[in-house]
Amino acid sequence: MILAIILAALVNGETPYAELGVTPTQLIAHPSSYDGQHVGVTGKVENIALKTSQRGNDYETFKLCDKVCVRVFTWGHPKLIEGQSKTVHGTFSAVKHVGSSTFYNEIEADETWRTQCC
Repeated sequence: MILAIILAALVNGETPYAELGVTPTQLIAHPSSYDGQHVGVTGKVENIALKTSQRGNDYETFKLCDKVCVRVFTWGHPKLIEGQSKTVHGTFSAVKHVGSSTFYNEIEADETWRTQCC
């Protein structure tokens, strides 16, 4: 029965785990409270940057804003439009180290979101 519910959720594009619905303002005000948590955050898309890694993998960063902004990282190049309102689903990190770089207050978008977002 539980497996059937999880499979039905996946088919419908839903996440099979709990998600915290928060705003960029809430994340920035209390980053340690949300660190490592799966979140759904709605805001205005700003500062879209399409990039390609040294290994040839496409990725994108942008800010999701209300009164303040939170950084979003996603693999690929979803078709986002500057200024549009979007809800991003992913894992929030208060501090994330990647090689010699350090990122603060970042959401890494889920694969499900990336494939269904735009």
